[in-house]
Amino acid sequence: MAAAAQEVYDEWEQNDSGVDEEFGEGGICDAIQQALMGILSSNVDGVELQDGGQEGDDHAYVIAHNDYEAYGVDIPPSRYETGGGYTWKKVENVHFEPRDIQVFEIPLDDLT
Repeated sequence: MAAAAQEVYDEWEQNDSGVDEEFGEGGICDAIQQALMGILSSNVDGVELQDGGQEGDDHAYVIAHNDYEAYGVDIPPSRYETGGGYTWKKVENVHFEPRDIQVFEIPLDDLT
């Protein structure tokens, strides 16, 4: 998962004004989420995947769940970007490690 996130990060090219051709002034958490989902869907059987995030929270992560348990899978955005709202700047020279992947339990009742 760290390697998949690294590919997304390495392709993120902001100009001097902080604009990327694909992401504009925004960050890359949605693209990292999709990369993590791709790895999980290819390697983990018996789980459903959905978008994670809360109302008013501009960060995206993965929720992996079955009928019995649910977990969030994420790399915190502070690891690779700074900013807020829809304006983010790349943290330079980031190299993701497996320890950057956070897995946390989510109550099944919280899923919609």
